[in-house]
Amino acid sequence: MAIQRSRSRKRLVLTISLLSTFFIAQFFTSCEENKTSHGTPGVKPDAAMTKKLYETKCAICHGFDGRQQYAGAKDISLTAMDKTQIITQISEGKGSMPPQKNVLSPEEIEAIAEFVLQLHVK
Repeated sequence: MAIQRSRSRKRLVLTISLLSTFFIAQFFTSCEENKTSHGTPGVKPDAAMTKKLYETKCAICHGFDGRQQYAGAKDISLTAMDKTQIITQISEGKGSMPPQKNVLSPEEIEAIAEFVLQLHVK
C-alpha cells in the first residue's frame, strides 16, 4: 500500500511538472508574439486600428487626449514637432518611453504619428 501511494505521488509530481512546463512555454511564446507588430507590413492600419494602437501603446502615459503626463511623458497635444520628428520619437523612444521600431511596423508608427498630430491643440 505504501508503494502504491509513493507511485501515485510520483505520477502526480510528474504530471504537475509537465503541465507547469507546458504552461510556462505557452506564456513565453505568447509574450514573444506580442512583442512584434500584428499589422501587415506595407499596409497602413485604418483609423480604428490606429486609435487602438495609440490607446494600447501610448495612452497609458500620454492619456487618451494626449494631455496626461504620467511617468515624465509630455503633453503631446501641445507638441511643436512635425510628423517626421514624431515618427523618430516613436521609433527611437526617449527617456522612459521605449522605442517602438522593433515592436510596430513603419506603417503603424506613421499612422500613430498622424493620430498624434490630430490631438494637437491649436
